[in-house]
Amino acid sequence: MPIPLTATLVSAGFRTMAEKVGVVRSAVLIFAILYSSAALAKDYQWKDAKVIDITSERGGAVITPIAAIVGVSITKTFYWIQTDDTIYVFGPVLTKRGLLNVTMYEPTKVAIDGNNGHILDDYGQDRKLPVNEKVTRPKLEGAAP
Repeated sequence: MPIPLTATLVSAGFRTMAEKVGVVRSAVLIFAILYSSAALAKDYQWKDAKVIDITSERGGAVITPIAAIVGVSITKTFYWIQTDDTIYVFGPVLTKRGLLNVTMYEPTKVAIDGNNGHILDDYGQDRKLPVNEKVTRPKLEGAAP
């Protein structure tokens, strides 16, 4: 004779078959979403590079109403990245949260994806920034190919 589920059994942690099926469906859905996002991730063509300069400029001010009218200055930060054949200027970064943790003149990796650049910071994380400028490095005459 089956035991009827009462409120005490359900509240004690016993689950009905429908609840178990719902949990399994949720787990399968989460797994499918995570797997599909990993499958759709792009493989970038990473190049060896180094950060040769970090510049910042004051870009003006913003007035924000926070309990009173407050003026906040805006600082734009740019990262100059040198590869074998090109110098890229990534940025601007406008917030402190968006600043990169990179070391000047230390090797890193960059990849270009249209108007965006990807750089591996000192923690090995891929950080995406807009490419502001691209300069081709001049070839030295008389240098070995």
